[in-house]
Amino acid sequence: MHRNDLPIPEVRNIIVPQYNPDDAYNSLIKKAVELGCRQGVVIRTETIVIARWVQLKCKYGCDEYGKKLTCPPHSPSYEEMKDILREYHTAVLLHGHLSWQMRYSIVEIEKAAFSLGFYKAFGLGAGPCKLCENCVTTSTCIRTAEARPSMEACGIDVYQTVRNHSLKIETLKDKTDEVNIYGLILLE
Repeated sequence: MHRNDLPIPEVRNIIVPQYNPDDAYNSLIKKAVELGCRQGVVIRTETIVIARWVQLKCKYGCDEYGKKLTCPPHSPSYEEMKDILREYHTAVLLHGHLSWQMRYSIVEIEKAAFSLGFYKAFGLGAGPCKLCENCVTTSTCIRTAEARPSMEACGIDVYQTVRNHSLKIETLKDKTDEVNIYGLILLE
């Protein structure tokens, strides 16, 4: 019998966990708090709300629209994010008060999640990327290890998603109001 004549082995989806999920989730949340986040909550991805209008707010309301590779129209579209979320079941929603700190925390938690066995881990930040003074949108990102699109850039309704988990978020009435910033790590 030739090698090409051998039957093709049956492929099975066998998942061998490298971690106890509850311990891993707690470890990720603990790390997020150590990095300056106020809290983290493990959520199911079906509770993440996607809406077409969200990217309109970027296009007609944000000075960074089209100027950053992490912002629309360069970020995943509403349709793409809808499809991407179908590939995940669990995420960690992080709460903080500083946009730059959330962006940093997201990347660090994503790395930690990967090392715990969540090989699909991917973070979504808050607000426009500020890593480079001038983003060259005609080329590829030079800081892909750190740059992540924001939830809103991908069409995620952050307000409703956060409210689905009874967390605090309000529109600001005054520039002195405390800002509630949220980030998301898609896990599995």
